[in-house]
This record gives sequence, structure tokens and C-alpha cells, in this order.
Amino acid sequence: MDVESVDEETGEIKKLTPHISIDEKQIAFDEQFDGINVLITSETEMSDEEMMASYGSLSRIEDCFKVMKTNFDARPIYVWTQSHIEAHFLSCFISLTIMRLLEHKLDRQLSPERIQGALLSAQCRPLDKGYWEVFGNDDFLTINELLGKKWLHQFVPLEVLRKYGK
Repeated sequence: MDVESVDEETGEIKKLTPHISIDEKQIAFDEQFDGINVLITSETEMSDEEMMASYGSLSRIEDCFKVMKTNFDARPIYVWTQSHIEAHFLSCFISLTIMRLLEHKLDRQLSPERIQGALLSAQCRPLDKGYWEVFGNDDFLTINELLGKKWLHQFVPLEVLRKYGK
């Protein structure tokens, strides 16, 4: 492949012969920093350990925004008044807080997507003599198991079902 250039004054097309050089000294200098991640902060009072912990939590914060945008439909929003916008984001924030608490309670064994799918699959129907059948997908059953809900065949007395989320 030929490299060409156009002379701006004459319009003549000229072939270029590029010269490529390698700066060995610069490469050697740069190699000393391989594998090092440099963090710059304005927090001059933080210890190195505090700064690293703060930086480490950045991915969790980014994940929170991802969960809010995808799982809780935080965007786009179809409200216009300031109070409605604030109410929408408050609902999303409360949902995210509940999701994070549930994730923690489940020892992070299920992703937010799987937890949401499990909760959406949850159903119940009344049976005879004050019992209800509670059912859902496999993740819903796993959540109940991890939370210590030991229901025989998912048949639950109404008074137990009323205390389910407490």
C-alpha cells in the first residue's frame, strides 16, 4: 500500500515514504509504570487506604446507576413537574435500597435481574381453611429458602403470609 500526499500549492500527488522510529529510552521509562494504576484526588486529608477504598466503591456506585436505569426504568421518564420528577426518583431510590438490602440478605447469590424476575414471578392463591398456595419461578423458591422460609409444598397459613416481608 502506498502512502500519498497532495501538495496544497500545486495539487500534485506525491508518494510519501514514512519514517518510523522506536524510542527505546521512552519505552524503558514507560515500562517501570506497567501494572501501576495512578489515582489523583483532591482529598488531601485521606489516607492511601481510605482513597483506595473510596475508589474501589466506584464500581458499586456505577452498578447502582445501571440497575436504576435498566431494572427500575429510571430513564426515560415521562413526568414534567418538579414534584413528579422528585417522586419518580425517590421511588427508584427506595427500590434500589430495598434491592441492595435483599441482595445483602441473600449473600449476593442472585443478581438484581434475577431477584427482580423472581419477585415478578411470585403469585399466590387462596385454598381452603385459611391456607394460601405461594409459588413462583425457581429463583423465587431459592430466595424463600435463603430467607429461611420453610413452607411445606408452598402452602402457607394466611397469618404467616401476612408477615412475609417483615
